[in-house]
Amino acid sequence: MPIDVALLGCGHPHVADVLGVIASEPDLRLAAAWDEDVVPGPISHVSVSRAETAIARAHAVVICAPTDQRPALCVQAARAGRPLLVEKPIALTAADARTVVREVERSRTPGLAALFLRELPALRRLRAMLQARVLGRLASVSAAFAHAGAIEGMFEGPRAWMRDPRRAGVGGFGDLGLHLVDALAVLAPDEPPVIAATTLDGNLGGAAVGRAAGVPLTLHAGWATSPGGLELSIAGSAGTAVLREGVIHVGDERWVGAPPDAGEAVRAFAACLRVRRFPRDGLERAASAQHVLESAIALR
Repeated sequence: MPIDVALLGCGHPHVADVLGVIASEPDLRLAAAWDEDVVPGPISHVSVSRAETAIARAHAVVICAPTDQRPALCVQAARAGRPLLVEKPIALTAADARTVVREVERSRTPGLAALFLRELPALRRLRAMLQARVLGRLASVSAAFAHAGAIEGMFEGPRAWMRDPRRAGVGGFGDLGLHLVDALAVLAPDEPPVIAATTLDGNLGGAAVGRAAGVPLTLHAGWATSPGGLELSIAGSAGTAVLREGVIHVGDERWVGAPPDAGEAVRAFAACLRVRRFPRDGLERAASAQHVLESAIALR
């Protein structure tokens, strides 16, 4: 039986990834699409004028609408009993995100945030290395995730809202930094990252220092770096591991995995739908990561 999916919001860079996964998975079907402005031509045949109509036509919902619309859409989907996948951040502020989490939990409807770095095979491999103490006693961690979207026109037209703090809530540092904070929490769940200080480059990106896995952390994230990409470096008494995109380097040894792919969040959501089992903290992950970044920015 096909799983009918409703897409709420079409002006996000990852909409193409969502549609690509739906098209490639034989049991997924796009049943409806809604946007407050215009639904793109290729999917206009499933366009509806109300978010409620889209939700009613589907078994599950993917929310890519602007951040200021996400709380209401999450609650609508949850109250209708439709499992949901929502882009991060799930609200303009961490406090509002926690309110969304509580409302969704109250409905007993499962939800996930689209934190696709946690699906990266290399991240799981690196976590296993840390658990086995392959690097010895840890000394430092550095993390960077960036792209050149702001200087390549990614946030023009229907995506211009992403550069408006009143609609997006975060800029380049928060948008990609959320992924890094969540990835670091995956690596060391018993010692979640703490950000102590930040330096922002306007709305485009920034840098931070703090602690992760119990050792000093430096973090860089933003939308104005070329060539950009993902890099995590963890130094220890017995060696240093560097994860670049999907490849881990430790000395002369190399482990090759798939690079980061926003579509992996959709595939993980679909896998949960198939077996009807969802993690209990699916939305809390995004709220926690947003709180970590927001708290440090507020201290500036």
